[in-house]
Amino acid sequence: MLFVLFSSADRKHSKSIHPYISNYENVLGTSLQIKVFAPTEAEATLAEKHAMDEIDRLDNIISGYKVNSEFRKWLLAPKQPVSVSPELFEVLNLFEQWRSRTNGAIDASAEVIGKLWKASAKSNKTPTDIELQEAVNLVKEPHYKLDAIKHTAQRLDDAPLMLNTFAKSYIINKACDAALSSGNISAIVLNIGGDIVIRGSHTEQVQISNPRADAENDAPISTISLQNKTIATSGNYRRGEFINGKWYSHIVDPRTGLPADDIISSTVVAPNATDAGALATAFSVLKPDESARLAATMPGVGYMMITLDGQTIISPGWTGVENMLTNLPVSRRAT
Repeated sequence: MLFVLFSSADRKHSKSIHPYISNYENVLGTSLQIKVFAPTEAEATLAEKHAMDEIDRLDNIISGYKVNSEFRKWLLAPKQPVSVSPELFEVLNLFEQWRSRTNGAIDASAEVIGKLWKASAKSNKTPTDIELQEAVNLVKEPHYKLDAIKHTAQRLDDAPLMLNTFAKSYIINKACDAALSSGNISAIVLNIGGDIVIRGSHTEQVQISNPRADAENDAPISTISLQNKTIATSGNYRRGEFINGKWYSHIVDPRTGLPADDIISSTVVAPNATDAGALATAFSVLKPDESARLAATMPGVGYMMITLDGQTIISPGWTGVENMLTNLPVSRRAT
């Protein structure tokens, strides 16, 4: 069901363009809100349909949870070159690129380590050093081979793979493209589980939640203004495993096999949705100085990170979009 919602930020559109908002649950495993700026409800409805159809289409290609997705079928295929869709090829290629750019901090086979920690948690014990080393050694191996000319992908081993890191960002970016191509709409805002893509002639006010907050309605730590940008957040404060009374993050460092717990929250703003999603995860694993060097190679990227010991680190790019910093003092400014 679509409905019109006016806010102070939207009044400049009110004479001819209206924001139509819909909310969904259980989309890509989380909640979704779509806001379409259009002259009429019919045009907004059409744009929304294009976006939702594209989400369904891509989920059926790259989902690691749907047993009939193209990705899952490819995982079970014989270890020989297999023709794959342009989208699956692109995502597999992006994972290889980010594996290289982050020196292994992002890896589709991090699932190897995640499964090890989950299995150990069921026995209320941490993995042994030998188990961790075996998992890390497996992660370091090449897991597939891509042929850009023949457009094939070949599995090289049986290591479990998941495309979670930035697949969600990739999908919603394509969904926004589909909505904007549908006709006479001026802008779209797509929020899926807190990762937000803003496209078109609209500036969105986005509030950043405090990862240490006890309740979801606690005051935000930051409010930023974004247009034609994506914002993505990764954090280790919501999910993880308790073992012998100690909590361990679900985010693991593929290079060491250990949970990544130095950064409890990393929020990234970038022009490209896939970049924002990949960087948010990478910054949860990398050391802050490594994150700063990586971000410096990518124009238009800004970030805010909160460390386990309570420091707040912001980049120069973040300062450019921020309206106010409310609850947390800035401990460090990245250079």
